[in-house]
Amino acid sequence: MVDTPPARSSDSPRLGHRWLLVFPFVWQACLAPAVNDIAAKPFGMPFPMFWQMAGIVLTSVVIAIVFRLDARAGVEAEEADFLDRSLKAEDAGKNDKDGAA
Repeated sequence: MVDTPPARSSDSPRLGHRWLLVFPFVWQACLAPAVNDIAAKPFGMPFPMFWQMAGIVLTSVVIAIVFRLDARAGVEAEEADFLDRSLKAEDAGKNDKDGAA
């Protein structure tokens, strides 16, 4: 028996804030070629290296923001419920196999 996820209801957490995770990708993959030819040397390092390091800081900040917004949206409770249902389904599957053997 397959445990199907519950239908999405109006009280499900809103996860639109996860689109913020696109910004670090755009920063690193799409904008990096545009900064390759900049000759500035902030803090004495080549600009592309400074750009990558700033991207690491930006990524950390964005992930922290998304983590906080997830917690506020109740995602942790939803994940705990999902894990609980998964473990119960796994235990039921093991019991079915043990009974058949």
